[in-house]
Amino acid sequence: MLPRDELQRTARQMNLPGFGPEQQERLHDARVLVIGAGGLGCPVMQTLAATGVGHITVFDDDTVDMTNIHRQILFGAPDVGRPKVEAAAERLRTLQPGIEVEAVRERLTPDNILRALSGVDLLIDGSDTFATKFLAADAAEITGTPLVWGSVLRYRGDVALWWSGPGAPSDGVGLRDLYPAQPDADSVPDCATAGVLGVTTSVVGALMATEAVKFLAGVGESKVGRLHIYDALTTTIRAFTVARDPARPLTAALGSYADACAVDSTQGQSLIDALSAGTAHALDIREPHERAIADLPFPSAHLPLSEVERDAAAVERALAGYAPGDEVVVYCAGGVRSGRFVDTHHALAEQLGISLVSLPGGVQRWG
Repeated sequence: MLPRDELQRTARQMNLPGFGPEQQERLHDARVLVIGAGGLGCPVMQTLAATGVGHITVFDDDTVDMTNIHRQILFGAPDVGRPKVEAAAERLRTLQPGIEVEAVRERLTPDNILRALSGVDLLIDGSDTFATKFLAADAAEITGTPLVWGSVLRYRGDVALWWSGPGAPSDGVGLRDLYPAQPDADSVPDCATAGVLGVTTSVVGALMATEAVKFLAGVGESKVGRLHIYDALTTTIRAFTVARDPARPLTAALGSYADACAVDSTQGQSLIDALSAGTAHALDIREPHERAIADLPFPSAHLPLSEVERDAAAVERALAGYAPGDEVVVYCAGGVRSGRFVDTHHALAEQLGISLVSLPGGVQRWG
């Protein structure tokens, strides 16, 4: 039986056709685990708490940064520097005073995720790396936990309900039926610089929360394997049905999950040491607004890639300023753009007698 204040708080919702006290009690009794208190996790948790989900566990090891606030709507400027799970839990309790929030300031890993899923009715993946997404999908399949999955990049977002493994429907579909293998680092944009429109995360998060509420309350149509693709610039949603691959064996054990943004720390440290000693020169190819967020603690030349796109001779002019024998450490936010820059212009550098090398991990790792 729902507490009186919860009945009053959700009364308007229970006026809906097909959505009464029974459905509201299902939400109240549900146990949901959310991965990430970020751009997707924040609107998902905000909506679920307001709608009446009674228990939310959230895993995130990060703290609130000023650059988060434009899309991570549970946070405000006074929260900068606080653990995300702590600030999120505080906000969720104001939306639903009776909610149980378990705030875990950790990353989910192969060592703890199966234990974390014990007793969970629904897993919601709001993470932002392929490594975590494939870890979550495999763990969900091993334990038979339904998974609401979402991703956002630039102006696009994807949403789906996956359910496979023990207890799932016979035609259940998992993430690996769509993506059999984790993409490598070169197949995705720079983790730190691809960009995302803040409102897109709210829209996609709301769609994820809608799928979660329908599934938990038992209303509407919860179609396992239905992939929804949202385009913010055209305000359209396309949908595709992903079929179960009968030739794919179900995941039976967790594997290794390499982060697409992983870096070579040994090489990176040697380059940082050279910059610190003054035996190498730093060349920043980020845009001006990125430099305002964070930078390396060394003097650097600045050659934005947008300038290179406008003026093909800009690279030659910049490199001509170095002396033969100089080592130039090119860096960006995460190392992807600098790697491509070095690959594209290494021949010119050799003609000028200088060496170009990309800083693995960029400012995100070494700033």
